[in-house]
Amino acid sequence: MDGIKLTDFKQNATIIRQMERGRDEKNRFDTSSFMEENRISLDLTYMFDTPGKDPISKKDIEALIPRVIKAQKMLDRDEGDIYDGDIAMTGWHTLPEEIDQKHLEEIKSVTSTLSREIDAFLSLGIGGSYLGIEATFRALTHTYFNQLARGKRGNAPEIYFLGQNMDPDYFRDTLDMLEGKRIGVNVISKSGTTTETAIAFRIIRQIIEKRWGKQASRFIIVTTDKSKGALKDLSNRKGYRSFIIPDNIGGRFSVLTDVGLVGLAMANIDIEEFVAGFKQMRKIAVSEDFWQNPALVHAAARYASWLKGKKIEVVATNSSSLYPVARWMEQLFPESEGHKGHGLWVSPSLYSEKLHANGQMVQQGERNMIETFLLLREHDNHLEIPYDNDNIDGLNFLADKGLDMNYVNLKVIEGPAYAHYLGGVPNMTIEIPKRNAYNLGQVCYMMEMSVAISGYLLGHNPFVQPGVEEYKKAMFALLDKPGYDKKAKEMMKDIERLERIKIYAG
Repeated sequence: MDGIKLTDFKQNATIIRQMERGRDEKNRFDTSSFMEENRISLDLTYMFDTPGKDPISKKDIEALIPRVIKAQKMLDRDEGDIYDGDIAMTGWHTLPEEIDQKHLEEIKSVTSTLSREIDAFLSLGIGGSYLGIEATFRALTHTYFNQLARGKRGNAPEIYFLGQNMDPDYFRDTLDMLEGKRIGVNVISKSGTTTETAIAFRIIRQIIEKRWGKQASRFIIVTTDKSKGALKDLSNRKGYRSFIIPDNIGGRFSVLTDVGLVGLAMANIDIEEFVAGFKQMRKIAVSEDFWQNPALVHAAARYASWLKGKKIEVVATNSSSLYPVARWMEQLFPESEGHKGHGLWVSPSLYSEKLHANGQMVQQGERNMIETFLLLREHDNHLEIPYDNDNIDGLNFLADKGLDMNYVNLKVIEGPAYAHYLGGVPNMTIEIPKRNAYNLGQVCYMMEMSVAISGYLLGHNPFVQPGVEEYKKAMFALLDKPGYDKKAKEMMKDIERLERIKIYAG
């Protein structure tokens, strides 16, 4: 029996774009018409004067403008609490203007050479060495990228991510997807000793070496410190091709560095267009005209919300391709703001899916939250809603008006934005015109700038994460890692003082 046929549907536009990128056909991102069609906007219509107790007002934002502009100037001058040791962690701020085209060509040369020799590519990393790459990759590619024929992927290899968790089932399941395939790997780690990534690399490296022997180095790329660390030493010894993690750019700000660009180039994402988006938003974000600068307004709106007692920011999107971007924001903001009892907890959500889950809480729960919507205005594909003679579901009114899923999906944000506003939840919308690398670059830089300003407003360093080190120390002690003996003894003594409460079912 034959399966279904999709003859009534147009070819998937996402696949068409992937194939075009494979042929090096690019968007004309340097034209005025393209830039005009791809202007990011920030809509604060439902941010102010919500019904209920102590709403946020426009005056609250205006009162913050002098502090925000001062923070912006301090950032420009590398002043304030922005150092990690003796290094100002602000390299991301000027990076869009400093990226060298020759270096982009080098990245593309290395990745295109490796791409021709492999069937699948693994990106190994955790946190900032993972989330930004995956977010951008998934935002710009087919949902089931790896299940497509290579031609429909734009002649890119399959792309997988490992080293971001310690789940052995997830790791083993991924290995099943790689069996019988020629694989290449990029391991991303500043030190080379991050537990999750280092274990993943040890396993993958031995698989590659067992298959290729002395030729294994052809299939391994490392992205690490320029001069020191375990991974750099191993790279020098083994002769791996290497790229650099800059000293003055932290992981969650690193998607425009080699950390992100190598993996994106391997997936045939147009990294020049991605850079152009960063450059465009930087031009806007350095302006001192507050109400014409969405990055500054976004930072002020979130800070004003925190001052009003808001604790949670629901970052919701109507696009499954942008949901990983919300997950990237889930790291960028809490890891930067979560100091001294400060900051908003970021909760990523895909609407309308989550509207049937935590939507009740957003609408009528404790009024301790705000919402930021990532609204994709135009999806790649348009699916018509067909007319049905029976009309049992009552949806013919949509078909009669010629409305498609794209139109309905816009209302998945516009409807909740209004309803949640009436329910007392202030919300703002970042409107993204289309799915392309240019717009992703704009969004990324806008968010990086916003959270940097947030650090100044909150009064702490947004570029360090000392709290993250605490879990590592505890885990290393429990694993009996050499050098953690004292910590292990202290932990066990402390744990023994606790009452053990463990309830078994049945």
